[in-house]
Amino acid sequence: MEEKASTTKKYKMKSPIDSVIVDMIIDHFNRQSIEKKPEKLTGQEFTDICLSAEEIYYEEVLIETQMARA
Repeated sequence: MEEKASTTKKYKMKSPIDSVIVDMIIDHFNRQSIEKKPEKLTGQEFTDICLSAEEIYYEEVLIETQMARA
């Protein structure tokens, strides 16, 4: 009998930057919730989050690289 894939299986992030993006999106919705605003994410807001996450990720990589050289 063929074994079915579990729907509760934990998925691994595709890249390290994914976790930064997910965290920033959660923060975005949490801020809106705290401010009693409708919880939404526009395409532009998503793009802005991705660009910010990219900067944060590369800053972290740069810091780790510099520390490794020291």
